[in-house]
Amino acid sequence: MANPDIQRRMHRIVRRSGLRPERALEVGGYVGDKSLLRSKEIRRAERWCINLVEQPDGTGIKHVVGSSNDMHMFKDNSFDLVMSCAVHEHDKKFWLSVAEMHRVLRPGGLLVICVPGFVKQPTDHGQFTNTFHVHYRFDYYRFSRRAVREVFLDGLERVKVAAVLDPPRIIGHGFKPMNRRQRATRTARRKVATLRRRAAVRTRLKRRVSK
Repeated sequence: MANPDIQRRMHRIVRRSGLRPERALEVGGYVGDKSLLRSKEIRRAERWCINLVEQPDGTGIKHVVGSSNDMHMFKDNSFDLVMSCAVHEHDKKFWLSVAEMHRVLRPGGLLVICVPGFVKQPTDHGQFTNTFHVHYRFDYYRFSRRAVREVFLDGLERVKVAAVLDPPRIIGHGFKPMNRRQRATRTARRKVATLRRRAAVRTRLKRRVSK
């Protein structure tokens, strides 16, 4: 589960992206109040969670039990938004999960991740640096900003990576590239959506005037 500050930062990334996903996936998350999928930007989406642990029903978030190393239950390009936090340090073969997250993300979709890491600090001495403590018996890795940029987000567009908090956690996000036809389709859909919103506003204004 995400630190509340990390959760707010990740939700801010989604909000500022302008993305309003139809389908969203949290990898290694939970369906309770602290789920990354519980934000106003995502609440209208079809929300999914995958975890090794069984989750309760009736939360509004669908879930499957399984490993993110093999998300065969999800088709290629099936989610507009994929998120994970404090997961990959516990994943012995995290690179398989990264490949799966890229696979299920739709072109134009947003990938947002957060992992415990390490950064060079003015207070570092010699070969030592500060990092997040071991917090579970299966705790394999810590990551640099470069690892997040060049491994987790490799091949994505508009990539941004930042280190936050102390000890540091690394938050990164990027968008899956689209081809020319996909970009044209997205632009057309956005124009239609804009026209519909404007029409709805005009209708509401007319009703107010008629009253």
